[in-house]
Amino acid sequence: MVLPLSAWNRLVEALCEVEQSVKDRLGMRNTLGDRIIIEDEVLVYEGKRLLFKSKGHIVNQGLIGIKDLWCMNAHQNVSGYYENVPSNQWGTRGTIRVGTGTGVTTATMTALVSENATAPSSHSGAITNPDILTYRVAWVATWNAGVLPAITLTEMGLKLYLYATDYSFGATGSGTPTANRFASRLSSSDGDFTAFVVNPAVPLTVEWRLTFSFA
Repeated sequence: MVLPLSAWNRLVEALCEVEQSVKDRLGMRNTLGDRIIIEDEVLVYEGKRLLFKSKGHIVNQGLIGIKDLWCMNAHQNVSGYYENVPSNQWGTRGTIRVGTGTGVTTATMTALVSENATAPSSHSGAITNPDILTYRVAWVATWNAGVLPAITLTEMGLKLYLYATDYSFGATGSGTPTANRFASRLSSSDGDFTAFVVNPAVPLTVEWRLTFSFA
């Protein structure tokens, strides 16, 4: 019996994956760089005191944004100028927001359930190398004392300057990326943190991290 080419290719692929898995487990193959972990972390401070640290949830728009950075030929707006994404003009085209909505995070979410409209007082960011073979980008937003009222926060969101299209390989990012495009969410409904009341007497700072490391 002669297998169709498509079935043969699937069989060879499966056998190669089994062989590779065995080699990996027995230490017979260098696995460096064949898998990368992207860890989404959020640290929340009241004043200088760390209130909690948790893990966020990257949604479809954030995942597509990461993929688009690798597959596109160029980032170009309608005027022919190249755009720097996704942290271009952080604090204007990207930001962090807090909210009071409930409900678990889904991959198709494009906004917080109930976003508080108050913008952070300041934004900052940093690139660090916290460990060997580990690299991190951090976006930071701070609301000064008294800027937010004593509301009960149940969700937070990271917004970046991302294209709205799921581009194919070699495409040129046409048009202008979408400012403040929802990329990741943290929610008490997901069990990420316990809802808390904002203390207006001190600043509230949210540090949103993506840490890239070799598995």
